[in-house]
Amino acid sequence: MSGSAPATAHWGEDGIYYRWSEGGVEATSTALRAFLAIDPDHALIEPVVRWLINNRRGAHWSNTRDTSMAILAFTDYLKVSGELDAVLQYEIHAGQKLVATERVTKQNLLKAPSRFIIPHALIEDTTDIRITRTGGKSPFYYSVEAEWYSLEEPIPAAGNELFVRRDYFLLKEVSTLLKGTVLQRTPIHEGAALQSGDRVEVVLTFDSRNQYEYLLFEDLKPAGWESVEVRSGGRAYARQLSQKSIELLEAEGIPSVNPAGAWRFTGKTRFVHREWRDRRVALFLDELPEGVWEIRYIMRAEVPGEFSAMPAVGHAMYIPEIRGNTRENKVEVLDRPEFQ
Repeated sequence: MSGSAPATAHWGEDGIYYRWSEGGVEATSTALRAFLAIDPDHALIEPVVRWLINNRRGAHWSNTRDTSMAILAFTDYLKVSGELDAVLQYEIHAGQKLVATERVTKQNLLKAPSRFIIPHALIEDTTDIRITRTGGKSPFYYSVEAEWYSLEEPIPAAGNELFVRRDYFLLKEVSTLLKGTVLQRTPIHEGAALQSGDRVEVVLTFDSRNQYEYLLFEDLKPAGWESVEVRSGGRAYARQLSQKSIELLEAEGIPSVNPAGAWRFTGKTRFVHREWRDRRVALFLDELPEGVWEIRYIMRAEVPGEFSAMPAVGHAMYIPEIRGNTRENKVEVLDRPEFQ
């Protein structure tokens, strides 16, 4: 899997837990308070703060107790860091144009404007956006959100905290001497041609860099492809890949053709609700712990032609900036000779 993200650190279980000390947010908040009291300059403080911020759900955490503990920890952090007593003055430029200038003090901290939109007219290919400190010594936190229309062909894979890849395998029934009829999987590489009626196994691999809740993955069907299953729901699970599987995936660049090998997985699974829609396959997960996960399903190539398989997209439903997409694939389907 590709991509990078700032380091985080946390304590506690990612999923179900039975004691307060096992809960991720509460245990991590308690550990942060201990670090601040004993060693305020410890190197783990910033990664711990980043993990707590990343695991918010809007303006709160998963429950009122977690929210209370996190607020107490951040209150201690603000006291120790002294950030609330500092003054900050800054300017935002788009090219040579001044977009905004603000001065933030302890008195207007919660009232000062904090979101600025740069007009489209100021943005060109060579426009640089500069955020410049003009006064004060307070730490400066900022983030940038951009929306654009891409003409890239094919569309490349991308992600933020969540990375997704998609692979296709051609399924063929092969007769063997000892095992009878077995299902043979052959990787479908870019530019390969299928025949109408071929069954294709879709393998989606998710690289989750954190513990996330309520995720949606949507895989747009190539034109002329249909799901083999027609009834939504049913039992389906995402399985966590073992470290050996991850190393092989990175080395070989393709998932294993033997999905049944027990060595490939850690034994952890997550239930997936599947919906077979007209234009896409929708996969819902209520929780996805940190790690690399895999889910497979089968489609059938039906209509001949050359098509684009648009990227599969995954995102946290309530934190849309946590998202990732696969690359675009080109597929070709030919008529079977017996039908020509």
